[in-house]
Amino acid sequence: MKNDRLFQRICILALVVFFMNCTKGPFIAQQKAAIPEVKTVTKPIQSPKVTPLPIKPPEARQPEVKSPVVLPPSSPVNRNTIGCIFPLTGRFGDAGGKALDAVLLSAEIFNQRFPSPWKIIVVDSGDSAEKIKQAVAYLADQKKVMAIVAISGTAEANDAAREAQKRQVPLIMIASKEGVTEAGEYVFQHFLTPTQQIEALTKYARNTLNVGIFSVLYPQDDYGEEMVRHFRSEVQKTGGKVDKAIPYNKTQTDFTEQIKTLTGNNIETSETVYATTEDALKSLSLGFEALFIPDSVLRVKMIASQLAFYDAKGLKLLGPSLWHSPDLMKKGIEYLEGASFVDSFLVNGLLSHTNDFVDIYYSAYGREPGNIEALSYDTMEMVLSILEDQQIKTRAEFIRALLALEGFRGATGSISFGGNRVAQKDAFILRVQNGKIEQVK
Repeated sequence: MKNDRLFQRICILALVVFFMNCTKGPFIAQQKAAIPEVKTVTKPIQSPKVTPLPIKPPEARQPEVKSPVVLPPSSPVNRNTIGCIFPLTGRFGDAGGKALDAVLLSAEIFNQRFPSPWKIIVVDSGDSAEKIKQAVAYLADQKKVMAIVAISGTAEANDAAREAQKRQVPLIMIASKEGVTEAGEYVFQHFLTPTQQIEALTKYARNTLNVGIFSVLYPQDDYGEEMVRHFRSEVQKTGGKVDKAIPYNKTQTDFTEQIKTLTGNNIETSETVYATTEDALKSLSLGFEALFIPDSVLRVKMIASQLAFYDAKGLKLLGPSLWHSPDLMKKGIEYLEGASFVDSFLVNGLLSHTNDFVDIYYSAYGREPGNIEALSYDTMEMVLSILEDQQIKTRAEFIRALLALEGFRGATGSISFGGNRVAQKDAFILRVQNGKIEQVK
């Protein structure tokens, strides 16, 4: 009986083992099948292995900030590169082209025997203030020139000066505008300014012509009124006197009324005077010795011919550099016989440096140079003479050297720069003699 029960227990145990062996395989398979499903779900959560995009530096991601008033150069300048801003198109295109010829001659750009070490970059300013500002910025920041030589009219001069000061690039301006260097220490001016012209003219009139009493006929515009102010001031400094200062309209051609006021006589109208004989003309008695006319030579000839017509004899005529024009030598020069004016250049001048320049220029271009060519040539000569010193490597060093320049001998005379950065020049005193222009000083 015991044996039967034992046998039953063994049979039950065998069945249990058999059942467990049958179910063990499917259970493990289910477990293995469950593992890939979990991994598939978790893959998107893991960081993918991709190449990251380049991250911009912090300053590039900051919002744009307005540029400060002064922008220092971001990298070293090209010390052998000089920028030029000339009006190659527009009203002053002819003058700009002549200036370009002069600076290229100075830098010996076309010297085939000895290649020039200098690089000249020229930008056309046209006749626009915006263009000249853009040209300064381009040359200063993109081309990183050592210095800029620029020709500018009075309207654009201050814009160019302020832009050069902002960009901290030395700018030597060939412009007549007074006060242009007040923009800052980076701005220089190489021109015989109106103040310098009048100072030289009044000293010559007092010391050489022995004139003490003056009168002025002037155009009623900004230029004319500015010249009258300068003239009064300089005459007073020399101990002289301005008797009358009479304006006229820039468009008028008949100056009878101005001549009446000037002479203090009740002269007849031109129609009546034409009907009289030469013997009937009465010589006018004047209360002054010299007449200053700050205007173009064409209008000056009209005034001078009418003064002669009314028999205003013995009057010394004085003028600024505006008189020095090719039109001076044309019809009507006889009315200006003995007249004196000032400028910074004369082809047949007294200085050896002037004659040397004229010969070099004529050999290169087959024509005689004028005032703008001479000023441009001298300006580039000064720049290159400074850069010949290899110790000059920065714009600041260039400025210090230019300020230290004294007695530079050029085609336009002796040149130095003072504290106001305006070229100090000896004016050429010119006179009409026997129908020609001669230098007297």
